[in-house]
Amino acid sequence: MPLPVVDLISHKFQLLQGRLAVVESEQVSLMEAMGRVLAQPIVAFRDSPALDVSAMDGYAVYLGDLGTTPLPVIATTTAGAMPMTLNPKSAVRIFTGAAVPHGAEAVIPREHCIESEHQVVIDSAPNRYTMGTNIRRRAENASRGELVLGPDCLIDGPRASTIATFHESRQLQIRRKVRVSIINTGDELIEAGETLQPWQIRDSNGPLLHTMLAANPWITVRRIQVNDSAEQIEMRVREALDQSDAILLTGGVSMGDTDHVPGAIQATGSEIVFHKLPIRPGKPVLGAVGPRGQLIMGLPGNPVSVAVTFRRFAYPLLCSISGQSGMTFSIPVHVQTQDEKTLDLIWFRLITFNRLGIAEILANQGSGDLAALGRSHGFVEIPSGTSSNGAFQFYDWKGLTL
Repeated sequence: MPLPVVDLISHKFQLLQGRLAVVESEQVSLMEAMGRVLAQPIVAFRDSPALDVSAMDGYAVYLGDLGTTPLPVIATTTAGAMPMTLNPKSAVRIFTGAAVPHGAEAVIPREHCIESEHQVVIDSAPNRYTMGTNIRRRAENASRGELVLGPDCLIDGPRASTIATFHESRQLQIRRKVRVSIINTGDELIEAGETLQPWQIRDSNGPLLHTMLAANPWITVRRIQVNDSAEQIEMRVREALDQSDAILLTGGVSMGDTDHVPGAIQATGSEIVFHKLPIRPGKPVLGAVGPRGQLIMGLPGNPVSVAVTFRRFAYPLLCSISGQSGMTFSIPVHVQTQDEKTLDLIWFRLITFNRLGIAEILANQGSGDLAALGRSHGFVEIPSGTSSNGAFQFYDWKGLTL
């Protein structure tokens, strides 16, 4: 019994994913690791906080002294100062993040005090304070030796902050950058800015892929343009296999006389895992694995097809090669449309969000409609036999990885 469409696509994707090689790791400084993929666990080298600290500006006191006012202020302590000792029947002026004096049982906020230079009056009922009020206890965030961050995550701002706090060494083990080669095929392609004839077109797929890839600091990109020649395409694929972890080709993957990409890939000793999926647009998409576990994807030539097949299939596979794990690549959104049309395959439909945040199907003229592509915020995945009203998985162009 054949698999349902969605299960078939998932099966083919997982077959390819399971054969890809993850890039090796390297050691760099934390500042060099920004936007890269962590390759080691981060274990707290000390308690956090390392000692009891004040949660706010105020006065460190003994609870038993709260009925005795005014209290003499014997000292002031700030964040970064060594801990001091609090004497009974006195108070220490303390600032947020400062070490709580030895013996102090609570910190009274300044707004609950009447202050003068050398004494303080607690201007609230003593029974509102208990042991540890406004004190952040040692190790309440994490204890020494505790795992605080697992490997294989992307080092963004919050994670860089965590690493800086808990990782003792100056050096960090991260995955090296994924090397991606873009090969745009087609005799008709002309670079932007060059004079072209009516039968020629600008190369839009190269800039599209280059821009989407270059937005990821864990990727390096090189781009090549080649004519519709079986020998030239094979030569470029061979060269790219020597230099790359992943190759993205555009065009030449269908069944025409000038569609040389499948044959060129096989000629290099690479294996095609899938070719053609029940999707629109992008049905001719091809997924293959190189001799050393490199990713090879043949994307269709039409720009909307390139955009959606890259975002839906190639980008998650590149994340897998980079060592990232546990990401979510799409989120559910609710779509409203008057269009009740259905297809017997999975339908990727461009959408835009209106000012109320509602997703709307974007009218377009097919997989070559670059004007519609440029207006879109991403696309939704409509299951086979389903109308485009309801909640569907949404893929944005920026690459959602959580």
